[in-house]
Amino acid sequence: MAMTSAKKTLLLMIFVFVAPIIIGAVMFLNADNLKMGTGTVNYGKLITPPVKIEVDGLEIDGKAADVETTARVKWSLLYLAPEDCDDKCRARIDLLKRLRLVTNENMRRIRTVAVFPQTPENKEKLAFDNPDLLIVTQGENASSFMNQFPNQAENPIYLIDPIGNLMMYYAGDEPDIKRMLKDLKRILKYSHIG
Repeated sequence: MAMTSAKKTLLLMIFVFVAPIIIGAVMFLNADNLKMGTGTVNYGKLITPPVKIEVDGLEIDGKAADVETTARVKWSLLYLAPEDCDDKCRARIDLLKRLRLVTNENMRRIRTVAVFPQTPENKEKLAFDNPDLLIVTQGENASSFMNQFPNQAENPIYLIDPIGNLMMYYAGDEPDIKRMLKDLKRILKYSHIG
């Protein structure tokens, strides 16, 4: 009788330890069939594959922009401003500034960039209000630069990595700064570049 009880206990212990492994493996291998979520944890929309950014046709203070200043070396939050920078446009630029500031010790790793179709009328005020904003204008041949950015109708803020890859964007009327910050903190924590 004691032997049967010992066998039952042994079988129960094996089941308790092995069953979760088998169930987990079956669920992992059949995630699609079981309709299990396989979404990402990031708030921004990933661009796959990433786009290697070229800055041909862009100008900074009337001179040709170089890719290191505009889209490499640091993480870049880039906004494509409309011809008439209205309240919505200014709110986006303010969001860039606030997002960079709330990264605290990591803000030195982030650059904010606004690309305008032409030099904005209020450039001096814009530069004064946003001292860390790189103000860039489109030159005559900027169409190839503009064509690199998806979903422009959604008025997004783009994220470019320090190697110059366009990798993510944030769209919507009012992107959630807390969720954007969570993405940025996660990226900066695990990235050793920039």
